[in-house]
Amino acid sequence: MQPASQTNHMQDIAVTIDHVSKTYKLYKSHTDRVKETFHPFRKKYSHAFNALEDISLHVRRGETIGIIGRNGSGKSTLLQIICGIIKPSLGSVTVNGKISALLELGAGFNPEFTGVQNVYLNASILGLSTEETRNRFDAIAAFADIGDFIHQPVKTYSSGMYVRLAFAIAVHVDPEILIVDEALSVGDIFFQQKCVRYLQENMGKCTKVIVTHDMHAVANLCDRVIVLEDGKIGFEGIPLKAVEYYTRIIHDDLYRPNCKIDTSIVKLPTRNELEKDSSWTTVAEDSRGGACEILIEKVKVTSKENVPIKIVQSNDYVLLQMIIQVYLPKEKIIFGYLVKDRVGNAVFGENTCICPTGPVPLKAGRHLVQLGFKWPEIFPGEYTITPGIGEGDHPHHHIIQCWAHNVIAVSAVTPGRFINGLFNNPITHMEINPI
Repeated sequence: MQPASQTNHMQDIAVTIDHVSKTYKLYKSHTDRVKETFHPFRKKYSHAFNALEDISLHVRRGETIGIIGRNGSGKSTLLQIICGIIKPSLGSVTVNGKISALLELGAGFNPEFTGVQNVYLNASILGLSTEETRNRFDAIAAFADIGDFIHQPVKTYSSGMYVRLAFAIAVHVDPEILIVDEALSVGDIFFQQKCVRYLQENMGKCTKVIVTHDMHAVANLCDRVIVLEDGKIGFEGIPLKAVEYYTRIIHDDLYRPNCKIDTSIVKLPTRNELEKDSSWTTVAEDSRGGACEILIEKVKVTSKENVPIKIVQSNDYVLLQMIIQVYLPKEKIIFGYLVKDRVGNAVFGENTCICPTGPVPLKAGRHLVQLGFKWPEIFPGEYTITPGIGEGDHPHHHIIQCWAHNVIAVSAVTPGRFINGLFNNPITHMEINPI
């Protein structure tokens, strides 16, 4: 007989993933598949591909788990195994609760059926009786908000209409566990906001497992985030740190393979009084991402008078200072920064590509870089600053040389002011006229 504490712990777990692996056989052609099947000496014409490798995870009841990673990292495969659509090659999955899954767009829909018919079909697949679906139909139709198209065959629907109807059904069957694969990234911004609001306000007790490339959704919805790398768990932790980790590996994959540096030939300048200043923050190696032919070594935030600051308020002049090491001379370098809130949402930022100076050349060696800007009238709270260096002449499309992720934190205050939303944008005109 299990101890009461162990029994209570198991009841608190919605999904248990125990050493799960999934391996596929890959063939160069269909002919090779037939050859391997009928070869008298069982000759192999295939090679193994490990979509998932030794994944272990517990998802608690009521918890929202985010799963992020590059394309092909195993995210959708893991969700399909949780839902029982495919079986693992090794390991086991235990699910305690009624699952509602929103996987491939329109999965479970009959394209020849109308939206109404597909509501009843999909709801029955998810476990609702005809009477239960009838009682909830008006709520489903109202949430989907596709008008008279609900009476048309779904083969005439746009991708946005598909996801509207599918999401409306999935969240109205009262699931204990909701599985969502990229659905929050489809449709217009108003429907995306509607979905997020519904998940937050109406499904607090529901366990949610969400796969998405939307880092804002990850930051706002999830209690914990898993980063998958090549079928393995590369990181598990709070959303902010997970997004940092994911962003860094993306930057490293994009740019570091092209980086060819022999650091042994670089003679760094002697440390001077500037570097001995205790107000500098040294950037850790695991906080950096990019090609790293230029490194951000130290950073600090000061006033215009070079006084270190930890608290800022609207219209304060902020000076972001960096000590950088340039390993290879460059012709077109841009500098920038990004300010994020406590859950990792990007709030504001800028880069020098669109400044009067534009991209600038840099010689090899160590340099002091200073970026100045005014702090906006923003919601009070904790914010982090990520400085960055790029190479190119386009503000959004350039080689990331170095990002130092969330290395500096400041507290924003707004004495005597109420902030409506994230930041205030003053009303500059008002008039009232009788009509």
